[in-house]
Amino acid sequence: NYNFLVNKKTKGTNMDSCFGICGKDWVILASDMAVNRSIFTLKHDEDKIMQLNKFKIVAASGEQTDRYQYCNMMMRNLQLMEFRTGFEPDVESTAQFMRTELATALRKAPFQVNLLIGGFDELDGTAKMYWMDYLGTLQQVTKGAHGYAGYFVNSVLDNNYKKDMTLEEGIAALQKCVLELKTRFIINQPTFIAKIVTKDGVQVMQL
Repeated sequence: NYNFLVNKKTKGTNMDSCFGICGKDWVILASDMAVNRSIFTLKHDEDKIMQLNKFKIVAASGEQTDRYQYCNMMMRNLQLMEFRTGFEPDVESTAQFMRTELATALRKAPFQVNLLIGGFDELDGTAKMYWMDYLGTLQQVTKGAHGYAGYFVNSVLDNNYKKDMTLEEGIAALQKCVLELKTRFIINQPTFIAKIVTKDGVQVMQL
């Protein structure tokens, strides 16, 4: 079963590029907008970053159907949780919930998705980002990437990340990541989208 998961993952998941960086009170997630199947590119306008609620977003890479189904299921369940309890769960609680659901599904009908979860906590005024793979491995990070993009952008993020960097510096760092991918990556990914989470909510921008 494990070999089946690994082999299936290598076929489609790595074709997507998603990466992100987190500052003290902001987080930016970016992703390409291409949908590829085998040797074909099917579209260049797919938004792979879903807004879960007012202050949380998730960038997903993986099989198109699994990515869409899992992210939508998480968004609806989080909305139901908020409706039942009357409050919005924080970023860590959201990430842990998503990790539990993914790990549970792993032994039944696994989702081939890798995730970057980002958000802003109103209570303490800080932003957080979590890295999670298709096996349910979860880790809080300040920068991260999924797919083949990791081979190119991790070094760029390492070189540009600073502990107290500003939002403008974070955007510039991700623009350098996009430039690196367009210059060196053999797969054609012409369009990238980014979503920024701050105390004011979620903003969308093209990279």
